[in-house]
Amino acid sequence: MVFDLVNSVNQKREIVLACVSDLVYSCRRRKKTKTVKESILRIRKEKLTRDMERKFKGGEALSRSKEKLNSQVFDNYLAKIWKSFSKDRKMSFAYLDSLWFSLYRNASTKDKVLSWINKERIFTKAYVFVPIVCWGHWNLLIFCHFGENLQSVTESRCMLLLDSLEMANPRRLEPEIRRFVQDIYKTGDRPETKHLISQIPLLVPKVPQQKDGTECGNFVLYFIKLFLELAPDKFSMEGYPYFMKKDWFTFEELDRFCENLTR
Repeated sequence: MVFDLVNSVNQKREIVLACVSDLVYSCRRRKKTKTVKESILRIRKEKLTRDMERKFKGGEALSRSKEKLNSQVFDNYLAKIWKSFSKDRKMSFAYLDSLWFSLYRNASTKDKVLSWINKERIFTKAYVFVPIVCWGHWNLLIFCHFGENLQSVTESRCMLLLDSLEMANPRRLEPEIRRFVQDIYKTGDRPETKHLISQIPLLVPKVPQQKDGTECGNFVLYFIKLFLELAPDKFSMEGYPYFMKKDWFTFEELDRFCENLTR
């Protein structure tokens, strides 16, 4: 247990060092403008926030905090959610650190991230949560039955991408997600061919949408909690989208969830 703790601390330290390295590198390059994708997403989120502010006329505040969740706060809340479930229920699930996808996108930390993921033995799990934060926006990627037998005819292996801001176009992430998945299979020395991996469906269900530009992190945490509660033992394309619909939950339920997290 002490070894696991030390290993976890060392891993977190490597993450921090990688982030600092990336920051120094970025400063040296003196990037003065954001990418086109960053700018488009920022404009869309600012417009959404202005629209909601007009709707509430400035006199009625949303009960949820308007502060965006940073990765440290997000991970702390996720650990709290994880702890609330029994060991038996969590046995079929796993989750990746919220920084790993972002670090994978950087060439200097890509291989290190893949080695960390390989140690998580994700191919033994039915579901793996992959929180993604890109351009200041949180999404939830879920790997379903990635270790499914090659001879299986159930067609349960797939990916789910849950986004509380559809107007930001969640499929913009698909090329990077598919490269990420290809590399994960390769690092794990899996028998699947590149063609088979490329055919894994990426499904984007219609889920409840946020009301302003800062709630995405809370939505992702609530997606994880509810999915842990409701996910079937065996995901099936015939049953899709299951519970993941526009009316999956109410904003009142989300409010109560957020209040409980901060207690």
